[in-house]
Amino acid sequence: MERIKKVSYKYQVLIYFSLLLTAVTLGFSYLFMQREREFKMERLTYTMIPYTDLVYNNLSRDSSYLNPDSAAHRMSSILPLIPEQMRITVLTPDAWVIFDNLQLNESIKENHLNRPELIEAKKEGYGSELRYSNTLKAEYLYYAKRYPKLYVRAALDYNSSVLPVIVSSNRYMVVILILFLSVVLVLIFITKKISRPVSALREFIDIVKNGRGDFNNISFPNNELGEVGEEIVKTFRQLDETKKYKQELTHNVAHELKTPVTGIRGYLETLLQQENIDKDQSRFFLERAYAQTLRLSSIINDISILNKIEESPDKFDIEPVNIRQCLLEIESDLAFKLEEKKIVFSNKVDENIIVKGSSFLIYSLFKNLIDNSIEHGGEKIEICTESKGCDSKFAYFSYYDTGKGVSEEHLDRIFERFYRVEKSRSRKSGGSGLGLSIVKNAIKLQKGSVTVSNRPGGGLKFEIALALEV
Repeated sequence: MERIKKVSYKYQVLIYFSLLLTAVTLGFSYLFMQREREFKMERLTYTMIPYTDLVYNNLSRDSSYLNPDSAAHRMSSILPLIPEQMRITVLTPDAWVIFDNLQLNESIKENHLNRPELIEAKKEGYGSELRYSNTLKAEYLYYAKRYPKLYVRAALDYNSSVLPVIVSSNRYMVVILILFLSVVLVLIFITKKISRPVSALREFIDIVKNGRGDFNNISFPNNELGEVGEEIVKTFRQLDETKKYKQELTHNVAHELKTPVTGIRGYLETLLQQENIDKDQSRFFLERAYAQTLRLSSIINDISILNKIEESPDKFDIEPVNIRQCLLEIESDLAFKLEEKKIVFSNKVDENIIVKGSSFLIYSLFKNLIDNSIEHGGEKIEICTESKGCDSKFAYFSYYDTGKGVSEEHLDRIFERFYRVEKSRSRKSGGSGLGLSIVKNAIKLQKGSVTVSNRPGGGLKFEIALALEV
């Protein structure tokens, strides 16, 4: 079965609005024409009033005006003043015809009191009606007026006198038609404007579906629908970047885990295969395998921390943290490493600075900074952390070491996961490549900021801001 082709959104909108516009235009045109017709007929009715008054004024001069012969005689003097196409009828108070300028009074034998215009004239003093005349077998516009002791009625033939006047109003239809076409053109323009977000989204979907083109160049209009479209593209871009990021992360994790796992496997295989290995060599291989397990554990632990920061930030307990006490605890935990490399650690943080946040993350961010300096800064260096004051929202700190520093080309990337400035040395030192990434994400969760630069005298300097309360 052949699939029915869908009508595009733009044309659907255009069709719906066109139908609505057509219905409104036709309705308006009908009401306008009806009102115009009534107005024209009312104006024609008013043109007959002077002639009915003329007839009465002429007849009332003779006391015998109710006599048909007398009425005919009196009317003969004013008939030239009456338009040729106008029919004049004079009736008695009982609505019997006594004169008709078309000389029909002798043939009209019926009473006219039941005629609509005379019924209205009897009640209101005057009346009008458009109706069919059985006498003349044609449609007429009648106007009747009640005078003392008689009725005078004027009539105009509809086809010859009324219809041409009404039809002349059709020129207004031309104006209406022009306005209708103008509105249609405006409607087409508006429809294009309205459908721009849909067209842009369709273009975006085609690019994504076919995998060709750059959806970053898609332009959305500056309105609410445009904002929705931009948010959809932005969300997709974020999902796409997340997908690529996770693929890269998976690759990096596999690569990083492969090294210690391969080392552990190699050492253990050597122990299993070499039956006559002496005790010192056996211990050496076990120590190397143990060192690799520590490195593997460190990588897994760092990955777990990062995932928890990104996926479950609300799982961290929030409590007051004294930064100076936190640094003293880290110094105690790393005392062996500091002493081994003859590193001087200076804690110049004000003891009164308390930050409300996650003690675990604040401990992790400063510990990873210090670990990074210990592992890559070299021996006999100085590490210093000092407070730079507080304002109403943030506490400011400066952390630096006097080590080797990092070349400028690498500074922008040192917070990336698994990024190593000197890869071979980093692996020897046992770093996971995640320490500074944990630092950045922990600070971000604390609603803070961090910048890094090389010190003029050597080493790295980190400027840190932590929100006083999360």
